[in-house]
Amino acid sequence: LNETRLKVKRLSDIELQQFLATNEWQGVAGSYRLAGHFMQHITSLQGSPSGVIGLPLYETAQLLRGLGYNGTKA
Repeated sequence: LNETRLKVKRLSDIELQQFLATNEWQGVAGSYRLAGHFMQHITSLQGSPSGVIGLPLYETAQLLRGLGYNGTKA
């Protein structure tokens, strides 16, 4: 289980139009990327940044290690 809280400021109509014009929202989950234009509107992030991007990498690596996978090739 992974919980991440992301807060975004309320965008004005102009800010929303400017963001939409970047086309960064296309093809991404949640319609924004952590790296890019939208980052200027994020006021706080608690939890796993990689969980917002997609797969929570730290937590997944810990889970795999707990199952005996150490990341080296056999």
